[in-house]
Amino acid sequence: MTALNETQTQLLSCLSAALFEKEAKWQCSDWKALFREADAHKVFPIVFEHSKACVSDEMLREKAAKYARRCLSTTIGINYAHVQLDNLMTQNGIPYICFKGIASARYYPHPELRTGGDVDFYVNEADFARCEAVLKDNGYVWVEDGGKHVVYQKDEVFLELHRTINGIPKNQIGSRIEADVFGDLVETATDYNEGQGTVKIPDTFHHGMILLLHTLSHMMKEGIGLRHLCDWMMFEASLSSEEFTALFESKLKSYGLWHFACLLSSCGNRYLGAPYRCWQGEAEDALLEKMMCDMMASGNFGKKDADRKRQIKYLAERGEFTQSERSVLAQAKRTIAKKAALEHKSQAAVMAEYIKKVLSGERKPDSGKTLESAAQRKEIYASFHLFEQDKKD
Repeated sequence: MTALNETQTQLLSCLSAALFEKEAKWQCSDWKALFREADAHKVFPIVFEHSKACVSDEMLREKAAKYARRCLSTTIGINYAHVQLDNLMTQNGIPYICFKGIASARYYPHPELRTGGDVDFYVNEADFARCEAVLKDNGYVWVEDGGKHVVYQKDEVFLELHRTINGIPKNQIGSRIEADVFGDLVETATDYNEGQGTVKIPDTFHHGMILLLHTLSHMMKEGIGLRHLCDWMMFEASLSSEEFTALFESKLKSYGLWHFACLLSSCGNRYLGAPYRCWQGEAEDALLEKMMCDMMASGNFGKKDADRKRQIKYLAERGEFTQSERSVLAQAKRTIAKKAALEHKSQAAVMAEYIKKVLSGERKPDSGKTLESAAQRKEIYASFHLFEQDKKD
């Protein structure tokens, strides 16, 4: 796996300074490359806001500033969609909770700089059908049913109405996680005023669990970028060591996720300058470097490497918490449905374009590089000892 390059090292130093007030001991040698890398990891607004005074090229600075404003506008729009959803659910007497993006942003020094993606929310099973009816009656357009969630769209914003989340194994441990996370998720919700209105978000324990499972799930599939690591580190750093261990240590050890949580935090400590916690233990430098190189090679949801999606089926040996062949096909169907909605085309038209690329040779079969990269990633992930109830701790 390729070592970190100069631009990637500079990006990590910039994020360390912006998020944890560490002195940035570097001078950027290529601002275009730095901004491009930051964008691939969905951390561009944070990086630009922190470094803009150092950019001497006025044309580049203004171009970057324009893009940063566009990112901010998109995030504000997504946040307002959360507020609109809160109004709709409240008016119709449907208890709900929003999680992931907006719940993660609150832990940042400047929440508005954390780039938003979509609206993730959950209602209890008894309210699911009524919630869907209310959405449809109020102009939300059904896009597709992804199994674990149903996707709707209003204006340019996608909303995912969740039944559960990815990353939970289909075994006894998974059943306990489901019960612990979703058993009282809605009932323990807290109010968060993001500036445009109030939104229901998870309490500390439920947010941490969802964040860890979400990160794990995407890492084991298309991959995660720095935004996922930053989300975890900003949350973890908001708690004292005593608070964190009291909330999570016993539970995570019983699930077999404590080792993974420690490794993730150790990675943030080494590469983002986050505070070291004694409960993290002493992770192997070689493993932390492999984890960071894996994130850097991926970008946000595999954005930097189109080959990542092809690797999923080779990472699916433990299909109970990664991807089975059936779920890979389901993911392909969801991708087609989402692309069709974004491009205002029929799903048949999108599929026809894909087939044309395959027949023309533009879309090539899996290569030896795909297999090699998947094998390297599997070796890293095997070190996490996932769902083994952390016998070594």
